[in-house]
Amino acid sequence: MEKLFIAYYRVSTQKQGASGFGLDAQKASVLNYIAHNGNIIIGEFTEIESGKQDNRPELQKAINLTKEKNGTLVIAKLDRLSRNMTFISSLMDAKVKFICADMPEATELTIHIFASLAQWERKKISQRTKEALDAKRIREPEHKFGTPANLTNEAILKAHSVVSNNARTSQSVRHAYHFIKSSKESGMSYQSIALALNKEGYTTRQGKQFHAMQVLNIWKRFS
Repeated sequence: MEKLFIAYYRVSTQKQGASGFGLDAQKASVLNYIAHNGNIIIGEFTEIESGKQDNRPELQKAINLTKEKNGTLVIAKLDRLSRNMTFISSLMDAKVKFICADMPEATELTIHIFASLAQWERKKISQRTKEALDAKRIREPEHKFGTPANLTNEAILKAHSVVSNNARTSQSVRHAYHFIKSSKESGMSYQSIALALNKEGYTTRQGKQFHAMQVLNIWKRFS
């Protein structure tokens, strides 16, 4: 039976959407997965919206088409779909089939783990943003920064940029840790795990390939 795929891409701002920043990488990842798994794509949907918003018209269109055609929704990463654990769980409960191109072999349990991490990261980003704004108000009382309640979406996204980059970096390391953990439990050496991480496309905080010592450090840090 032929597999039918529906692609969904999401960026957070109009600027990212216009420039292709982040969008090209998502498309490359998704279309590469589809090309190697049947190459039958029946729809592509692109959204410019924050991951906090689950009521997204393009996402709903993608989900509806997935259900109608009994297809599979493909996203580059889980956080492109949502950072809301309840929303992701509701899709799984509704039997909406979806695949994350960066971890296509993920089980239902693995997806729950990563969804929980994404939701936790979202809360931490909001908390760090508030703390950063509060600290700036104290340092520079002559400036008016507004409050989280009345900031524009653009201002909030700008305030999020630094902390969200740090959060994504930390999240990528935690993703690598789960891979390391399962590999260690199967008896693999640190060097073998490093090679496997590189083969699967994982990178270090600096965006470089893994070596055995880095694998050992992550193992010690999170175990």
